[in-house]
Amino acid sequence: MRDRTVLLQTALYGGILILAVLSFPLWAMRKPAGVMDKTLAGNSDLLYFATDAPDTFIVYSPGLHKNRLILPASERMADMIVSPDGKVVWTATKSGYVDRYAIPVDSTFFTTPVISRQKIAPVLSTIALSGDRRFVAVGYGTSEDYNSRSIKILPADKLSLADQLAEFHVAGDIQSIVAHPVENYFYVINSHSDRVRIINADRFVLEPEIIELGSSPGNFIIDPKGKWGYGAMNARKNITPVDLDSNQTAEPIPLGFPPYAMAFNADGSRLYVASRDSATVAILDTGTNTIVKTFDLPPRVQGLLEFNFPEMIGVSSDEKYLYVMPKRPELVVYDITDARDPSKPGAKPVMVQSEVLAATPFYMAVVRGHTVPGA
Repeated sequence: MRDRTVLLQTALYGGILILAVLSFPLWAMRKPAGVMDKTLAGNSDLLYFATDAPDTFIVYSPGLHKNRLILPASERMADMIVSPDGKVVWTATKSGYVDRYAIPVDSTFFTTPVISRQKIAPVLSTIALSGDRRFVAVGYGTSEDYNSRSIKILPADKLSLADQLAEFHVAGDIQSIVAHPVENYFYVINSHSDRVRIINADRFVLEPEIIELGSSPGNFIIDPKGKWGYGAMNARKNITPVDLDSNQTAEPIPLGFPPYAMAFNADGSRLYVASRDSATVAILDTGTNTIVKTFDLPPRVQGLLEFNFPEMIGVSSDEKYLYVMPKRPELVVYDITDARDPSKPGAKPVMVQSEVLAATPFYMAVVRGHTVPGA
C-alpha cells in the first residue's frame, strides 16, 4: 500500500511539473493588457517578414498595428531581400528557385503583386541586391549536401540563366552575402572562416583583397553610407569595424557579451547591437566607434531567454522605437526614447506594442518613409 501511495504521489507531482513546464511558453507569450494593442501615431514604417512553415512573407504596419499583406511563398524559402522602397521582394528558395514579387504600394493599400520565378540551381541559400538595384547575387549549392559554395550574379529584373552575368566559386560554405548599399560590391561571409571575400559587381570579378576579421563572424552589416562594415564576433564578445575604403580592420570594440543581431538607425550614425544570450542591447556611435549606451530589454524577452534571445532587431525612422523579433512568432516593439539617451543612465525601454505572427520569421527588414493612412 505504501509503495502504491508513493507511486501515485510521484505521478501526481510529475504531472503537475510537466504541465507547468509546457504551459510556461504559452503564459509568457500572452499579451499584456492595454498598451500592447495600440497603434503608434505618426509611425510610417513597414516591416517585412519571411516565415518558415508555413512559408509566407508578411508586411506589417506598426503605425496601424495590422498586417497590410500576407502572401504565401511558392516554395520553401531560404532567404529574402527587399528593395529600399518596399516595392520589390526577391526570395531564394531551398529548391533552387528565385521568386520576384512586384508589389504596387500606394498610400491606401497593397494591390495584387506580380510574381515571376526562375529555376537557378539545385539549392539556394542566400540572396543580396546590389547598391544600384540592378543585380542580385545568389548563393547556391548541390542537392547532395545543401551547402552553398558558389555564387551567380543575375540581373535583378531578369533572373533567367540565359541572362547570367557572372559566376564564382569560393572555398568553404557561404553563410551570407552582404551588399554594399552604395557601390556595387558583394561581401561573402564564410561560415567557418575569419575571411570575407569581395565581389566587384561592376567588373564582375572576385577582388584579390580579403578582409581578415580574425574570428568567424556571426553577422556582418554595412552602414547606409558604405563607409564601415561591422562584424559581430560572438566568441570574442566584440564588434570588429572594417574600413571599407581600405578593407582594413580597426581596433575591436569590446561589449562584454556575444553580439548577434544588429541594426542601424536611419542615417547610420548609431548601430544597435543585441546579445545572443541575454536581453542586453548596446548602442555604438559610428562616428567614433565607441559604445555610448547599454540597456536591458524588459522581462518579456528575459522570461524565455534560453530560446528567445533577440534574434532580429530594427530601428524606426525617428529612432523612437526598437523592433525586436525573439525566436518565437511575436514582434515586440519598445519605446527607447529615454533608454538611448546617454544622459539618462537608468532609463529602460517601454513595451508599447506586441503582434503575434502566423509563424516564426527568419528574416526582417524595415522599410522606412511610407505614408500609412490612419497612423
